[in-house]
Amino acid sequence: MTTLIAIGFAAYFAGQASVVSQSRANPSDLLQQAAEQLPGFQMPTIGASASVTSEKFSMATGIMSEQGEGLFVLDHNSGLLQCAVLYPRSGQFNARFTANVAETLATGGKGGQYIMTTGTVDFPSTSSRPAAPTVIYVMDTATGNYACWGIPFNGSAVNANRPQAGVMVLLGTGTANPIADRDGGR
Repeated sequence: MTTLIAIGFAAYFAGQASVVSQSRANPSDLLQQAAEQLPGFQMPTIGASASVTSEKFSMATGIMSEQGEGLFVLDHNSGLLQCAVLYPRSGQFNARFTANVAETLATGGKGGQYIMTTGTVDFPSTSSRPAAPTVIYVMDTATGNYACWGIPFNGSAVNANRPQAGVMVLLGTGTANPIADRDGGR
């Protein structure tokens, strides 16, 4: 009996795979069709972020508000970290925030070797002190020094299509270097 059920499942899924490959439909169309066949089912909202590093630049993305996403770009040569926020109504980057990573991580004026990623923090936010839910972490891989910045992004400015600019807020620094400073304790 178990074999008969297994053969039935295999035949069903083989038929479904054949239909999908023949239709060459867009994957989002297939998901929509599946959602329509299941009453009450809603596709979940997915908040994704990504980061990538090359020899000269690092890039990452992070959610700034319900309406906007930030693109973080780090120039390894200058140490300049920029966040540009795309406003959906205008289709333009209308918010820009910056930080000097080289100065914060004490790279000595030389181009650093960096990696970075975004994280999520639920900051208390007020109209006089706005904050995005995304933070950016940057590490200098040559020294192991790292830092975290917050973005003073005002989500209500997106609705009004008001441009924003400012400096990222340094939240903390540290080092991944496991060697203890023995002289510092004397």
